[in-house]
Amino acid sequence: MNPKVERVVYIVVILVLSVYLIFLGKKQTEIQRNIPITAQELYDKLSSPKLKVQIIDVRELTSDDDVGGYEDSRVPGAIPFPGCDESKMTSESLQEALKRINPYAYTVIVSTNGNKEIFEKCAQKFKNVQNLQGGMAAWQEAGLPDESGEYVPPKAGGGGGCL
Repeated sequence: MNPKVERVVYIVVILVLSVYLIFLGKKQTEIQRNIPITAQELYDKLSSPKLKVQIIDVRELTSDDDVGGYEDSRVPGAIPFPGCDESKMTSESLQEALKRINPYAYTVIVSTNGNKEIFEKCAQKFKNVQNLQGGMAAWQEAGLPDESGEYVPPKAGGGGGCL
């Protein structure tokens, strides 16, 4: 076979395979979006230093219900985003929280009880997202560790590595 033709064939095969892999990745993300993650699965992912998970808590900052609001009890490391509505991000600390939200990171949405409607509203803002099944109520029922208090952005620090 002519070397030029052979190169063209290889390039076409690589392009077809690349398009197929992109299609599969999008399908997997779409399927994952429709399958909620359990509290224990989320805890396991958070326990792994290799996996990066962004937790977005869409509950109000305080609440009188049994579960409470973001400041009463939350998944460790969760970023507040009440109602998934930028207009509610009025304080300086909430503006800092908004800056930390990455729409391309793997994200788990936490509501009070896994509300599908608020998840669908918020999911539009993220590329790779799942709903916490049962929400914060399920996290608390499972007896998993939580944080409380006002949101404090993480301090900038070294990136690690060798000196």
